[in-house]
Amino acid sequence: MKRILIMGDAGRGKSTFAEKMGKKMGIAVYSTDDFFWKVKFTEARDRLESEKMINEIFKKDEWIVEGSTRRLIQEALPRADKMYLLEFNTIFVQYAVLVKRSLSRKHERLIDLWRLLKHITYKKYVKGYGSHTPPLKKMLKPYMQKVKILKSFKEIKQELFSI
Repeated sequence: MKRILIMGDAGRGKSTFAEKMGKKMGIAVYSTDDFFWKVKFTEARDRLESEKMINEIFKKDEWIVEGSTRRLIQEALPRADKMYLLEFNTIFVQYAVLVKRSLSRKHERLIDLWRLLKHITYKKYVKGYGSHTPPLKKMLKPYMQKVKILKSFKEIKQELFSI
């Protein structure tokens, strides 16, 4: 495994999983957030520019990319050796993680947290929400032999231990 993609909604542990895996394997780690945002969480980068930038990473021999922006991970799907989908059964753990994370970040405002919680709730429960790109499961269908679904923080820890 030299090219690894880690996907899932906000608050699932993608960044932590990627960082720990990167340290253990000695592979550079990238976040789709760094390509999506020109100024972190305030000013989005031009769409084409962000896609071009991240696609340069996908041409490399080694990378770990974590993120949830579907248009930015599309090019990684055929190139990845292994993909992880962090998909927990309950949304309540996700809410708790996001609230805790928001309280520890000085730059986040309560309205930002509210918008994120609303976004993930709509994404999970409102049919047709975010229909400008295909659902992640549909995008992954041709590549399922390379996908491992992790459904809890315990499974993430076990996976890290096994690497």
